[in-house]
Amino acid sequence: MLSGALAAFIITDSAVALFLIVCLAVFPLVSLVMLIIAARSVEFDCTVRESCMRGGALGITMRVRVVPRFLVGVVNVIADIENTTFHKTETKRFIFKDLSFASHTYDYVGADSGRIAVKFRKIRLIDLFGVYSLGVKCSEFAESAVVPVIHDGVNVRPGGNVSNALGGELSLPRRGDDVTETFDVRDYVPGDALNAVHWKLSGKFDTLKSKEFGSTDDNRLLILVDLSRHKDDIAATDEQLNSVLDVAVSVSSSLMRSGYMHNVGWVDNGVFSKFEVVDVNSFTSTVSKLMSIKVAEGNSDDMFFLSRSAESAAFTKIIYVSPFVEVGDLHGASSDITVLAVGGGMGEVDGLGIKVINVPQDEIDSALAACVL
Repeated sequence: MLSGALAAFIITDSAVALFLIVCLAVFPLVSLVMLIIAARSVEFDCTVRESCMRGGALGITMRVRVVPRFLVGVVNVIADIENTTFHKTETKRFIFKDLSFASHTYDYVGADSGRIAVKFRKIRLIDLFGVYSLGVKCSEFAESAVVPVIHDGVNVRPGGNVSNALGGELSLPRRGDDVTETFDVRDYVPGDALNAVHWKLSGKFDTLKSKEFGSTDDNRLLILVDLSRHKDDIAATDEQLNSVLDVAVSVSSSLMRSGYMHNVGWVDNGVFSKFEVVDVNSFTSTVSKLMSIKVAEGNSDDMFFLSRSAESAAFTKIIYVSPFVEVGDLHGASSDITVLAVGGGMGEVDGLGIKVINVPQDEIDSALAACVL
């Protein structure tokens, strides 16, 4: 355009053509100067909806204001949307034409459950003519969660070795910390509490004796979630791992609705975490914390180790939700174990306190409907 105006001026020697040349030469420079000024006063903020269910829309709301707006055309925002659970990152670009700080909401549909981190990398100002652009660093950060699908058709109930908090049915007492009942009496060892000393028997045997207190089986049920991607030469798909999360929260929801107090636990990077579920609030909080777990690229040996560890000894019943399982790895556990093998079709019922239920990914409701675990 500038070369055409220059040719017209040479041919016609017209003042209009000369004015057009000056405008075409000066305005882009003015535009660049205005971009530099505007880049120092960009206002930007963002909010993300707290959570959504997998397959639903997660609203990301952003606002941008540029002052002075003169000769600033649009603003291009670049954001990385990272699923930290599945180690996936998507880059999204958002174009803002309205720079009045009005709210603009964009729907993001998460294909995977997990913790979502929205990181805004750069804001790019583009001039009115589309000739110049200027990048502005942006450290804005927002976090949310895409939660698993809860199958309302699941109606499970635990088998033996578990108590019902509502019904008050208790199994036999076991060693623990219930001071209302003495489980056993043994010789005193340094470190025993004074209120644990059995003074009557100590006087009779002329040596200190300590009481071991019993406990009921309330909260002795653990749902153990395994998000291991590989075991030996077998690899779980993302869809399969998502179904593991769906099954775990669906079973927890069913137990909670039926009044069974329980724990949900997992091993993440070698660290075991567990949280108690007693009502809707604690269930919601536990599901939110579960979204912090990361898919383990290695095999699930740490889970099998846990089945024999001191942590698992506190539970009389473990519901182990995993994409695959080999029953032999669970032998030696101190608890009754029910395995929910999700999508893998592996495992078989074992008579040594281990029960395996194969749960196809597309038949979760029917596989767990009125199921005794």
